[in-house]
Amino acid sequence: MLRRLRMSSANRLCPITLGYAVVRRTLIAAAVCVLSLSAQNDPRAYDTNAVIVTRRLSKELFDRNSIPFMEPLVTTVNATSNARFFRQAAIPDSIERPYIRFGIHSMLGFVRDDQRTYRPTLPTLAQPVEYAKYVEFRNGSFVLRDTAGLAVDLVKRLFHKSVDSGHVRVPAQAPTVFGYAPSTIEIDREYLHWLIQNDPEFAPLYALLPESSRNMIDSLLLKLPSALSLPPGQDMRTIVAAVPQIEIGSLWGTELLLRYIPPVVFDQNIGRFSFWGIGMRHSISQYLRDPFLDVAVQIGYQGTLLRKAVGVTNAQLEARGEFLLANIHASRRFEGIVDIYTGIGYEQLVAHSSYRYTLPQELQIQLGLLKVLPDGSVVRDPANGYPGDDVVQESTAQITVRNVKWTIGLARSFGPVTVCVDYNLGSWSLLSFGVDVQF
Repeated sequence: MLRRLRMSSANRLCPITLGYAVVRRTLIAAAVCVLSLSAQNDPRAYDTNAVIVTRRLSKELFDRNSIPFMEPLVTTVNATSNARFFRQAAIPDSIERPYIRFGIHSMLGFVRDDQRTYRPTLPTLAQPVEYAKYVEFRNGSFVLRDTAGLAVDLVKRLFHKSVDSGHVRVPAQAPTVFGYAPSTIEIDREYLHWLIQNDPEFAPLYALLPESSRNMIDSLLLKLPSALSLPPGQDMRTIVAAVPQIEIGSLWGTELLLRYIPPVVFDQNIGRFSFWGIGMRHSISQYLRDPFLDVAVQIGYQGTLLRKAVGVTNAQLEARGEFLLANIHASRRFEGIVDIYTGIGYEQLVAHSSYRYTLPQELQIQLGLLKVLPDGSVVRDPANGYPGDDVVQESTAQITVRNVKWTIGLARSFGPVTVCVDYNLGSWSLLSFGVDVQF
């Protein structure tokens, strides 16, 4: 609803006249409007203005940091599942002897050290607040378009000045989902309060406000959380996946590969993960006379779905990935001993992630939305002013990652059964194992 501030001699909230410049009227009206956020008279432990501002700032904080925080998990889980597409390059070119090869393949992905931390950033406003974005003067009235947006910009501007002076401290590093280290952005609320009263950018407007309005802004700033928590991570160094796989061949030296696994929990830290894939391999060496190596090319597509609940507020992550791959690989059989195979591949991952969440429990406690009992337990108590945070916010991100991978491995056949192991070196290091039986 639009909030109108009428101009009259009796209006104490806007002690200016129409003879002032439009810019000055707009600035003062904006300062008054921002203090009128959801004022309530009922007793409670939280300040409504502080909750609204914190909720908006938390979303901006998450949007700025969600990709560096979650990208290592999304990309590494997808990359791990994208191994074990070949173990040899030899493909019969005859259609007289079709075959089906069924295998179980497992993958072990390794987390690099540089995937365990990132540099967090805080949403701030480098330039003075553009009050005209939120307030307009129309027919002798000030019309407020976005009260919460104006309040958030004001606090972000205070943050910017406080970061420069060291009164808001952002850590140099924070853990990704793979790392682990409690990390917070510390806020000196008393300094924010001092800044609004004394900084030349804010003090003239603050001084024009009536006492009731100044009390509102004081409450807003002093009841902001003293720290914004960053996700602590889960201290992971490896990722495990497994997949059943069927290969059907061959038609004119071409082999079809199919793989699928329904949603399962491989690891409690990863969550529920499912994927399916399809690939086609075609023999190049069939066109050569007495080749020293068998050579084949392969293209494939894989779709993945990752769902994970995070933290005591049960925030929900959902990431859908699409993986395109192409490779050329070669193998050499030493009859009765071992097959050696290697290949160079190109991969492209496009992952669409969504994250639904409420305020972290620590923030809800700081804001007075949750009650801490003497025994240390945390509860909601709406009847006594502790309603918790039930506003679900959503952040989305798209990640595109490309990778060139080199694979080298060994395979040993025992009749119709073949056991293989290989190592994949690229942006992600993977060790994979497989066993299959051919019919």
